[in-house]
Amino acid sequence: MLRWILVALGCCLSFVAHADQDEPRILILGDSITYGGNWVVSVESAIRAQRGLSRIPIANLALPSETASGLSEPGHAGGSFSRPDLHERLGRVLSQYKPTLVLACYGINDGLYLPLDSARTQAFRNGIIKLRQACIQAGAKVIIITPPLYAPDRPKDFINYDGVLDTYAQWLVDQRAASWQVIDIRPHLRSAIAGAKKEAPKFIYAKDGIHPGPEGHTFIAQAVWSQLAPMMKWKLDTPFADGPKFKLLQQSMTVLRDAWLKQTGHLRPGLPSGLPLEQADVRSNAYLREYFK
Repeated sequence: MLRWILVALGCCLSFVAHADQDEPRILILGDSITYGGNWVVSVESAIRAQRGLSRIPIANLALPSETASGLSEPGHAGGSFSRPDLHERLGRVLSQYKPTLVLACYGINDGLYLPLDSARTQAFRNGIIKLRQACIQAGAKVIIITPPLYAPDRPKDFINYDGVLDTYAQWLVDQRAASWQVIDIRPHLRSAIAGAKKEAPKFIYAKDGIHPGPEGHTFIAQAVWSQLAPMMKWKLDTPFADGPKFKLLQQSMTVLRDAWLKQTGHLRPGLPSGLPLEQADVRSNAYLREYFK
């Protein structure tokens, strides 16, 4: 009898270990637009509405000012610090969080807000290749998101920086031929912004030309979800959370983001210090319990 109990216990432990290994764990990487998190929260709400995914781990570990290229312009932030390089922390993030799916959105900082340059372009490409390879080696599926638009509200982009981002985005889209999974958000953003301006001529996507307002984040979320859902075989017709529900997910996202950034470490000064991870998990779970009431 004891022998059969031990066998049964071994099977149960094996099943638990297998279930833990197979549990989806979603990691989102990017710069300040993603760190702000509004589009992330909307997409998270659609993911959590999918059958069996309501309580899976989802963490936004984006970092303001960060680049995938490792480049930084002279005098960035008034000379107080250089742009953080994703690759300085990526290994720690992957080894500690252990994602099964990574969504990464870089590019808007990588051109350093300067005209198109072959060296900067190649640095961006190399950085994205390195990012993708690191995720795959860590056992994660990786989906690259093209950079958002630059200054679509301004009548003139004197250095054609949005054209620089077009070049970066087109290279990413071209990698689909090499079996990369790439979400191109730029066409949807252009269409959505044009529609918003037609309805309200004073509509502004991004006051500073870079960071979208709430409506702009919704446009990004729509662009991401419309392509992410089919890739993952999720139900496309899923509304985003709003009102108090959005606020609860936003609070959960923020407490986990700050805790994981503290846990994994980074070189970006000026960010809030997160809670210890165990405390952040407790608080996040409380928000999620309220969210699903």
